Amino acid sequence: MRERIFQIVQRARPGDKLSHAYDIFIVVIAFLSIVPLMFRPQDGGPGFAYAMNMVDVVTVYILFLDYILRWMTHDIKTGKTGWKEFAKYPFTPLAIIDLLAILPSLGVLPETFKFLRVLRVTKMFRYSKNLTIVANVFRSERNTLLSVLVVAVVYIFVSGLVMFVNEPENFATFFNALYWATTALTTIGYGDLYPVTDLGKLISMVSSLFGVAIIALPAGIITGGFLEQIRQCREDSDAYFRALEHKPWKGRTIGSYGSVRAYAQAHPKVVAYGVTMAACVLLNEVLYFAANAFGTPVWLDTTGTALAAILLEPAAGLLVGFANNLILAVQFGNAGNLLYYCLSAITALVFGTLFARGTRVTARSLGWAALFLVVGESLISAALAFSLAGGALTTGAEQLYGGLLAGWGAPDVLAVFGALLVDKLIDTTAVFILVMGASRLVVGSRIDPAHWFAAPAAHDASTASAPAAPAPLDDAGASAPDTAPAAPASARFVLGIDVGGTHTKVGAFSADGVLIGSRLFDSQRVLADSSHAHLSSEIVPVLEQANVDPAAVVAVGLAVPGTVAAEEALKLCPNIDLDLRSYKAFLRSVFPKARIAVLNDADAAVLGDRWRGTAHDRENESVAFVTLGTGVGAGIIVKGRLFSGVHGAAGEFGHLCVNPDDEALCSCGKPGCLEQYASATGLVRQAREEFVNRALAATSGAANAAASDAASDAAPDPAALSVSIAAAEQAFPDARAVLDAAVRRDPAARTALNRFSDALGFGLAQMACIIDPDLFVLGGGLSERADLYLDAVRSRYRACALSVCRDTPIVASSLGNECGVYGAAFRAFELLDESAANAGDSRCAAPDDPRR
Repeated sequence: MRERIFQIVQRARPGDKLSHAYDIFIVVIAFLSIVPLMFRPQDGGPGFAYAMNMVDVVTVYILFLDYILRWMTHDIKTGKTGWKEFAKYPFTPLAIIDLLAILPSLGVLPETFKFLRVLRVTKMFRYSKNLTIVANVFRSERNTLLSVLVVAVVYIFVSGLVMFVNEPENFATFFNALYWATTALTTIGYGDLYPVTDLGKLISMVSSLFGVAIIALPAGIITGGFLEQIRQCREDSDAYFRALEHKPWKGRTIGSYGSVRAYAQAHPKVVAYGVTMAACVLLNEVLYFAANAFGTPVWLDTTGTALAAILLEPAAGLLVGFANNLILAVQFGNAGNLLYYCLSAITALVFGTLFARGTRVTARSLGWAALFLVVGESLISAALAFSLAGGALTTGAEQLYGGLLAGWGAPDVLAVFGALLVDKLIDTTAVFILVMGASRLVVGSRIDPAHWFAAPAAHDASTASAPAAPAPLDDAGASAPDTAPAAPASARFVLGIDVGGTHTKVGAFSADGVLIGSRLFDSQRVLADSSHAHLSSEIVPVLEQANVDPAAVVAVGLAVPGTVAAEEALKLCPNIDLDLRSYKAFLRSVFPKARIAVLNDADAAVLGDRWRGTAHDRENESVAFVTLGTGVGAGIIVKGRLFSGVHGAAGEFGHLCVNPDDEALCSCGKPGCLEQYASATGLVRQAREEFVNRALAATSGAANAAASDAASDAAPDPAALSVSIAAAEQAFPDARAVLDAAVRRDPAARTALNRFSDALGFGLAQMACIIDPDLFVLGGGLSERADLYLDAVRSRYRACALSVCRDTPIVASSLGNECGVYGAAFRAFELLDESAANAGDSRCAAPDDPRR
């Protein structure tokens, strides 16, 4: 749901009529909102003044809703995940401008700041390509323009100070001197202030001449930058506007479903969101009116907001809080009530982050919650009380607490803040108890919205008892409608196995595609002599954990780190000794009723991400999924179709040569492969080498340790070399240790991570020249720490990629290192679907399956 909201509120992509209509609507609202500024209260009668006030109130509601929608989809736009990225949006430049434009209508700013509403027209910059070019000019030339501004300000200060000292009778204050200096420098002097002494006139002449040069500089800089932008746009008309959200929209329109029921069946997650948020809004209103009617000292009207943040996500809580405050604002007829939305936003962020489903309540989380929900909200409420109500407390409970504190001799300010602090503490405690109790009752029950999320397809009455399987790729490669195994979900399970060079991950899935058990264990070689007893001891516990009978497993997906030319032929598997026939023989012995599907691990990763991860809604687009683990691989989907090549080697991205001068050999037998730099193994190797070089340089007394990369004429001392190597291995036992050291700014780890980022960015640029995808997705174990290197990779990619490709988004998969398990299970579901289609079993296909 959030992905579609993101597509709508961002600039419209070609063919997306709904998003285009939203763009026009917001621009019209922005201009309509400044119409009341064109009239004064005395220009018309009471009716006209009321109409202008309603225009202001309605438009500010709409603009504030746009602000909330952009906030809740900010992490999708940046491609980063986590609460920090989510909470960063209010501090971005455009968000600050939007907020400043909204605040004058809420009554929080003095009347003199009403002119800030004019900032609303800056929304045009989001939707106009030509205005985007202008913004790019200022962005690219900001350093030069800032230098010119500094020179001008310094000159104004100096000349104004000289004039203030030289002619005190004509310039009563220093501000008057600065005013004169500014008008003189810009050569637009008004004549209201002017020097009379010869020295003053000389300074005025110099200032005017200097001003001509200063004013001319920015004009030339801006003109030159604008011409450069136009030239680049002529070379490639998409260079500045090829962001992901501007690709042609190929999804179905709402009207194409024919009925609300059909749309709801096809989009259960949207229905789950809508119903859950509506219920939470209703809960808020019921609790608010109950507290108001009975005069209780506890206000629980943020309970629904917190519950939505826990059951869904913080973004849903933001919408629920907005709806609640909007209803109150309409009830009281004052847009100023929306100011209290910040309290609801804090509630949504805190509960959605600290107490989300699956997280434990700890003393630390309770402490952070108390800091934000009690102390933070009390400070905000106190500020609003003094700015809007002159410091008066509104509720009876607050007045009681304030009166007690004032009676004890507390100053007025402290009495107000203390009363609000006590009131928030009581309210927050009551809300917390109510929310946690309600969430425990809902999670796992029939009304848990998570059950709706797991139902990826529509079912009619005849198939309602058979949950849908994940959407497989059809023969043309496009995503087909969801299908379901023939047997009931309670009796059928699918296993996904992702064999990596270091670890193997196993996941058990129910028939409706829900992960019900998983396990991670060290990968071991599987030889042709059937020596695979250790596999049974590692895989069987997954079934026991999920309470699954091996006989109920109907399909197994096996993802292996090598080129799979055919299911019985595994080639180019350098990181682990694996005999595919032996592995399949073991699986058949444990799961006698299961069908087995084998695929490359990178192909599995891209399928898993397309099924449940970042690219799940990009059915007809091209996606390159790069796995960063023990090795480097890539899964490629071209226009919705999995592409493996003639020999199954299309995704062997890790063996792309990025440094032909490297003497070290890759595991494939060739030198300079990307895998030697951008994998976990390569990252550890580079960190150790850098550690050893620095240690040897320090030992030998080298003047500059940074020059340790250069070859030395003298061979290092063997004893010192051995000690350095041992110390490097101890310092960096694995990739996780390197990344942790990089966070601590260890020089060897930082150097290794920089080389890792450079190599990966360069490799992605070469990959873009071949397949030119809509999106690069990074997965594998290293993707879980992508925040440490993703910006550097993007920068390197843009520097090396063709201009037409340089804006291709590079993001980390939301599934992290779990993509392979999901993709292996996805392929197993596909195999079941193919078998059912061949057998003519109509229960295994959705009613609207075009293949029938």
